[in-house]
Order: sequence, then C-alpha cells, then structure tokens
Amino acid sequence: MALGDSIGSVRDERGDALETIFWGAVFLFTLALFYYEFILGVLEPEEAGLFPVSTIVDFKQGLFLTALVGGGSVVALIVYAMFRYSAGVRDRPAPLSPGQGRFKLWVYVLAVLMVVFTTMFVGAATLAQTDEASPVEAAERIGASQRLDMDVQAAQWAWRFDVAGMPMSQAERVVLPSQTLIVFETTSADVIHSFAIKELGITKDAVPGQANSAWFYVGEVHGEAQIDAGGETVPADTYEVRCAELCGKGHSRMLATIYVVSPDAYETWAHANGGEAAFEQTGFGGGGHGEEEGGHSEEEGGH
Repeated sequence: MALGDSIGSVRDERGDALETIFWGAVFLFTLALFYYEFILGVLEPEEAGLFPVSTIVDFKQGLFLTALVGGGSVVALIVYAMFRYSAGVRDRPAPLSPGQGRFKLWVYVLAVLMVVFTTMFVGAATLAQTDEASPVEAAERIGASQRLDMDVQAAQWAWRFDVAGMPMSQAERVVLPSQTLIVFETTSADVIHSFAIKELGITKDAVPGQANSAWFYVGEVHGEAQIDAGGETVPADTYEVRCAELCGKGHSRMLATIYVVSPDAYETWAHANGGEAAFEQTGFGGGGHGEEEGGHSEEEGGH
C-alpha cells in the first residue's frame, strides 16, 4: 500500500472513551495531590525560625516546585494524548514522516538538561554557603543579636557539652537559649563521631585532635516540654542529638537531648545552677540579653 492511500477506520479494541476518562482523572488527581502537599509545605513550614534547616527546606521546596512543573507538564501531555488519540476521538491513524518531531525532541532534551544542571550548581552553592557561613555571617543573615559558645566532645559512647558561663559539663541533657546564635565546636576523645541534630539540619564530624565549628539558631519556643529553673517550671522545646557516624557497639545509645528555653528562662536556669548567661553581642538584630557582656566585632570570625 503506497503512502497516502486511504486507510479507513481502525477500531481500537483496548478500550473506549470511558476508560480514557478514568485514567486521565487518575493522572490528574495524583498531580493535584502533589501540588496540594507542596502548598501545605509553603503555607505551614514546620521549620520556621530554625536555622540552618530552614534554608535547606526552602531549597528543597524550590526543587519540589521545579519537579512539579516539569513532571506536571509531562502528566498534562500524557492526559492530552490519551484524550486526543483515544478510541472514539481519533480512530484513523495518521501517516508519519521521517524526522517528524525531531526539533521538538531536541528542544525538550536541552530544556531538561538546562534545568538539571542549573539545579545542581545552585543547590551545591546554596548548601555550601549555609555550611561554611561564619558566625558573623550567620548572625547578619538571621538577624541574631546575641551568641553563646559551646564545646562538644564526643567519646565512646557519650556526649559532653561545655557551655560558656556554666561551671559544670552537661551530658545527657543540655539547656540552651532561644533567639541566640549557638556557636559550637566538636572534637572527639577517641574515634570519629558525628554530631547530628536532624530537626535543625546539623551534622558535624567530631574528629580526634581536630576542632570543627558550626552554628544553629532556634527563634521561638513552643513549650512542648518543661524544665525546672530554680524552683520555677519553664517551657522548653527538645531536640535530639545523635551520632551519625558508626563508632562501635554503643553507637545506637549515643544520645543526648537539647532543651531550648527563652533567654529570660535561661538566665534564671543558669544562675540557679551556679553559672551565668554568657551572652555575647553580635552587633546585628535589635538589642538582646546580656548587653553588658560585650560582643564580637564584625571583623571577628568564628571558631
């Protein structure tokens, strides 16, 4: 049969218009659920006021939106093809010509590659800037008016926290203030460990003979827990510390809990335990506690 001859109608035995409508609705419903989840994540972010995890989540939402736009376009094309070329709508096959659709294919492939490579470079740069930001840069970016220093030492299989202004080390439980840039250094007394707080987006190796520095910030206390501060019960939020590096048979038991309280409650707790709230001013934000303690200048770096 020569190209262009009359072909006549061809019956599609695999389904009918109702089946096409059903599967089109399934595709569109699935896509709608993804967009609904994305909108919920934007309107009600669980990480609001928490850094650096908030930056990481914002980037993830950007990636999710990119995937939804690209994937949603593909789903829309699939649904269009299902209705446009389904039985009962188009039952006469059209002849194909050599190279048909080649230009559209190249445009699509180049567009996908551009999105992928742009996402890779932007993502790597964003995460690197977050991880490598000095305390001064972090305080300026967040608007934190005060900071508090802390040393974290790991050992098989426990954590030791030495917070500035406190005379004693803390272990299974450490109390820290909110609205304060917590700047910490990690090291290890034996093997390699990794200090990790999933809810805050923190993972920092603890290596023998080496000090690694990082920071985090909690902006608001919701009061999911309570602690005693000099006979007074104050609200606190809890964050679990884990070891993210396999370090021996006690690895799974290497846990600690950070209790974050308001700055005023922290001052009360510190004095009740024989210490002081050793806040240092950063020069950013609007005032804060412990202004008499002095602070770092903008020229000073982190640990």
